[in-house]
Amino acid sequence: MEIFVLGCAGSGKSTFVKNFSEYLEEKGYRVDCVNLDPASEPIYRTSKDIREFVKTEHVMDEYRLGINGALIKSVEIAANYANKLKCSGEFVLYDTPGQLELFIYSLAGRKFVEELSSTFSMSIFLVDSTLITDPESLLSAVMQNAVVSLRLNLPSLTVFTKTDVSEIDVTSLLNELRMKEGVLAELMEKVVDFIEVTSIPYRLIKISNLKKTGYDNLFSAVNELFCSCGDIS
Repeated sequence: MEIFVLGCAGSGKSTFVKNFSEYLEEKGYRVDCVNLDPASEPIYRTSKDIREFVKTEHVMDEYRLGINGALIKSVEIAANYANKLKCSGEFVLYDTPGQLELFIYSLAGRKFVEELSSTFSMSIFLVDSTLITDPESLLSAVMQNAVVSLRLNLPSLTVFTKTDVSEIDVTSLLNELRMKEGVLAELMEKVVDFIEVTSIPYRLIKISNLKKTGYDNLFSAVNELFCSCGDIS
């Protein structure tokens, strides 16, 4: 199974890949970790690393680009090496670039997914719980997950991280939304339908990478995603 780990900068992608891979190995699975970010040294043991082929700092020097231009250019170059990053583990965790938009809003991201995915491929969309402080921030995160699924054509699970720091109550936030008034509130209420294309209605998945909690619930949800008898389909 290929799992593409996505999320905004600071959501905990690399730490998640490190800890969840160890969790899976402890359960007896063969796990491969692959770094797809040409700008970052991985903090975990990699089976494959895109930085063996392209590094953002070298792209900056070679093409005389600033950091943003170099990030875009290096991901474009990296996509040409996608076929060299295939692995055969029972679980393969792909750690995507720190900036979410570099992966989902580029042809490079789609090329990575096309080259590396199989029948049993999915994405895990990490949401930083500390940033979900009101209904607006919840819905914007949900909409991002819907975009991820559409852009990459992958089934996706929404996973809230850093729950050791911040507890999120989706029901209360949605109730708060319904109490709002005005045109903006009316618009947001219509956007609530986006929740139906995520995993949130079936199971709210909360993890803490720091305390390594919530992984059992996530592991069950990952398996249920591809099981017609599960509660996520």
